[in-house]
Formats: sequence, structure tokens, C-alpha cells
Amino acid sequence: MDANRSQLWIISVGVLHALLIFRINRAMERFWEGTGLLHQMRGEWFDAVSCCVTFTRGSIATRYEDTMKFRHTIVRLMSLCHGSALGEIGGEDSDFCETIDAAGLSDLTQHHLTECAEVLHFNRVEVLLHMIQSLITHNLDNGVLRVQPPILSRVYQTLSRGFVNLLNAKKIADTRFPFPFSQLISGLLLVHVVMLPILLSAVIAEVWLATTLTFIPIFSMCCLNYIGVELENPFGRDDNDLPLKHFQAEMNNCLLMLLHHSADFMAGVSKQRCIVDIHDIREAMRVTSMESWLQETIAKAATSSTDAPAKGSEVLHEDSTDSATISDFEVDAYGGHVIEKVHPIFPGARRDEEKLQSTTLLQGIDQVVAALMGIRQAIEVQSEDVGRSIDNFAALAVNLRKGGEICDDHVLEDDESHDAGFTLAWDCGIPLHEALG
Repeated sequence: MDANRSQLWIISVGVLHALLIFRINRAMERFWEGTGLLHQMRGEWFDAVSCCVTFTRGSIATRYEDTMKFRHTIVRLMSLCHGSALGEIGGEDSDFCETIDAAGLSDLTQHHLTECAEVLHFNRVEVLLHMIQSLITHNLDNGVLRVQPPILSRVYQTLSRGFVNLLNAKKIADTRFPFPFSQLISGLLLVHVVMLPILLSAVIAEVWLATTLTFIPIFSMCCLNYIGVELENPFGRDDNDLPLKHFQAEMNNCLLMLLHHSADFMAGVSKQRCIVDIHDIREAMRVTSMESWLQETIAKAATSSTDAPAKGSEVLHEDSTDSATISDFEVDAYGGHVIEKVHPIFPGARRDEEKLQSTTLLQGIDQVVAALMGIRQAIEVQSEDVGRSIDNFAALAVNLRKGGEICDDHVLEDDESHDAGFTLAWDCGIPLHEALG
């Protein structure tokens, strides 16, 4: 058999490469689709809980206990639901992900969840979603949720969309790569491993070269196959799987934000600093961008200068007998009071810090002025070159007119002004120095 012209070997290698490319493409699609579905599921469910918490703002003043009870209950149920969903698609138990104080739920609620999962063998995520929807409907009837039912229907829609994303993620986890394709790839890889050394040894006489050319393609194709196997199921605890515990930690952090006392904070604008006119806003944005550029320039000047920090540190040690304090002002988000925090720093540090800042500012301004001067000089040089070129071409046109050597294609009419242009010398074939001479 001629190794160089074996059609059977070429076909087998081509089929193997096509199957490997197909498997890698499908694996990458499943991996990216899996991570996208998990993020969409978390976004939908958090949006539903956030809307419910927002809808209880109207009743928090009159029914504070009922409102806080509803908030804490729905947050714990959603954290438990999200963790159970990740554990389900990851093939783990319900304790796979950390949840927000599941023990804080009532005994009757915990007993119901245990009975549905262990005795009745119901799906844990579906049970929790049904409990969340029942809790929302119950508090709507009791007046805790002060919102119109058509608006509240959006919450049920987001809950259902999140559950659909979960089912699509389970589809990826439950549906493996087709077994016939896997067997065919494994068989062709085995044939390749056995036959490639034999064929290359018949073609290549050098042992080291035949060994190298045998190892590289076999190793590459095996690596591609194993990478496809790892990426086909992105859920689990392997190193190459998606970080499900990290997703649960992000969800818990978002839900805990809804239980914070600042969840009902109302944002506003400052009466003194707020700009109303749209033109003034645009001008302020332009000035802000210029200030940002200037600050970046000053920061670069400060980092490039190495003498200023050393001098500042020396002054700190010299003024050890002085005392200074720095006052920090904070605004209370609820009361609107200004709180001053005074804390001591190194002696003499305030004066030295101001001196260092002024020095750094002057250095930055000097660099900006130098850059602007360079730009102005470059513009002046360019303008002088352009003016000199125009004078040269004008003189060339005058000399050509006087010598009567104007080309036929560039003859000016009698009624045209002699100052209305010039003729290019290279169109007439006359050198520039001869025309000007």
C-alpha cells in the first residue's frame, strides 16, 4: 500500500476532523447557552422579588410588621428556590448551595417542603415557585401589596420566564452528546493512533522526525475530543464547569439588598446643584470631560515625578511637633443631617499634603502649557509652509505667462483675471527651478 496515495486513509482522517469540529462547536454552543440561561433565570427571579418589595412601600407605614414579614418570607423562599434550581441542574442535593436563613421559615413551611420532596416526590423548585405565587396573591388580597392586578401580573410573567430558562438549562444537562457520534470519534481516534505511526515510519526514515510528526496530530486530536467532553455539560463541580456556588452567592447578595433598611430610599436631585436647562447640562458635560482630561494629565505628571513624595516624607518628620486633623463629612441618607467625623493624622500632614498637591498641580499645568505651545508652533510651521508653497506656485504661473510657455490645456481666457489661479509646472514639463529662475 502506498502511504502517500492511500485514499482510505485520507477519507478516515477527513471524517475524524469533521466530527471533532462538529463536537467542539456543539460543546461551545451548549456552554455559552448554559451560562446565558443561568444569568437570565437569576435576572428574572430577582426582578420579580424586587417588584414585590417595591409594591409594599405604600403599606410599610400602616402595616409595618405584615410588610416586613412578607419581605423576609419571599426573600428566603426565592433564595431557596434559586439554590434548589442550581442544585437540580448541577446534579447535586438541595444543600449544594448556600441559602438565606432557610431555618428562619416557619415550622409548618419547612414541614411542607420536606413532605413534598421526600414523601410525595414533588419537584422542589416547582413547589417553591407555587408557594411564592400563593404568597404574593395572599398579600395582594390582604392589602400589603398596594398595586393594581394588571401591573402585578408582570411579576407572575417574570417568574414563569425564569422557570422556562431553568427548564432550558435542564435540557442541556439532561441531553448528552449523541452516543453514536461519540463511539465513531473514539473508534477513529483509536485507528489513527495505531495506523499513523506505521504509515509515517514507511514514509520518513528519521526516527525522531517520525516520532514528532506522530505525536503532535494524535495529541491535538485527543485534546480536542476531551475538551468537547468537558464543555458539553457546563453544570457540576468540575474545574471547567460553571461556578454555580458563585451564581448563588450573587443571588443571595442581591436579595439581601432588598432587606436592607435603605431599600425604601427615594432618590432625588439637589436644589442648589441641579442644572435644569439642557444647554447648560451639555456645557457642564463638556467642562467635566475637560476636567477629567486635565486630572489624568496631572496624575501622569505626579506618577512620573519621584522627588515630590520623598520631600513630603521629609517634611513629615521635620514637623513632628505640630498637630493636625482631617474632617470628613457624610450626609445621612434618611435624616438629611451632615455628620462630621474628625480623626487625627500624622503631625503637620495637612500643610505638607497641601504643599505637595500644589506642587503636583503646577507640574501638571506646566506640562499642559508645554503641549499646547508645541501644538501652536506646529500649526505656525505648517501655515508658513503652505504660504511659501502658494507664493512659489504663483511665481511659477507668472513666469510661465511671461515666457509664453503655457500648455494648451491650461491656457487662460482673456476675460479671466491673471490673479485667479496658477498653472501647474509639471503639466507643462518645466522644472520648478527653471520656471522660477
